[in-house]
Amino acid sequence: MSDKPVTQTDLFNLLDLIRPWQMTSDSKIRIGADADGGYVMPSVSLKSNLVLSVGIGDQVTFDDELATRGARVYQFDHTITATPSVDARCIWQRKGWGPNDGGEFLSLHSMVESMDWTDARHPIFKFDTEGAEWQCLPGARQEDLARFEVLTGEFHGFQQLINRPLYDIAFYTFRKLAETHRCIHLHGNNSGGMVMLGGLPFPRVFELTYIRRDAASFYGHSNEPIPGPLDRPNNPALPDLYLRAI
Repeated sequence: MSDKPVTQTDLFNLLDLIRPWQMTSDSKIRIGADADGGYVMPSVSLKSNLVLSVGIGDQVTFDDELATRGARVYQFDHTITATPSVDARCIWQRKGWGPNDGGEFLSLHSMVESMDWTDARHPIFKFDTEGAEWQCLPGARQEDLARFEVLTGEFHGFQQLINRPLYDIAFYTFRKLAETHRCIHLHGNNSGGMVMLGGLPFPRVFELTYIRRDAASFYGHSNEPIPGPLDRPNNPALPDLYLRAI
C-alpha cells in the first residue's frame, strides 16, 4: 500500500467506480422494509430462488419477502442466538463472515459451498456486516462473487477514507467488483450522517446494489436523483441524504 496522502482526485476516482449505471433491460424495485433493512434491487430479483444473506440482526424483512416468494435464504450471523425469520426456507447458521474459516467465522467460499445451487435462478448476495466487508471482500474468490447475479449491501466507515490504508482497500474492492458487476443503485444511509473529505461530501455509510455485467444491458451512467423514488431514510426520524438532485 502507498503512504501518499489521499487527494481529491483519488476520491473522484473512487466515486467513479461506484457511479450507478442505468439498465435498459430491467427496472428497479424495493424489497424489504420502508426503512433500514430494505434494498433497491433490479426487478429480476423477485424471481430469485437462492439468496445468501450475511448479517441479519433483527432486520429480516428483505429475507422474509424473498422466502415468501419461494427463495431459499441462507442466513449467516454470529451475533444473534436465533433468526427472527419463521419461514422454513430461511436457513440460519450462527457464523459470521470472515476472510478465512476459523472459530465463529466462515469465508465467503465456505458459505457459497454450503448452499444448494441445484437449479439456482438469479442468485442474490446481500450483506450488512458493520465494516467486515473491508476485511472479507478483497480476498474473496472472483468466481464466488461471479456466481451471484445481484449483490447488495452496506459499505461502512467512509469517514476514514481520507486515510490511505482504507482508501487503498476500498479502491481495490470496488475495482474488483467492477470486473464482474456494475453498480446500478447508490444510496447514503442517513443514520451515520455526512462528512467532508477533500472538499467532497460523503455519507459515512453507502448502500450499493450491483448486477452482473452479463445479466443486464446498460444505456450508460444513470442521471436519476440520489435519493431516488424507491429510497427511504434508514432512520425515519432524520432527513435523507441528498447526494445528487436533477
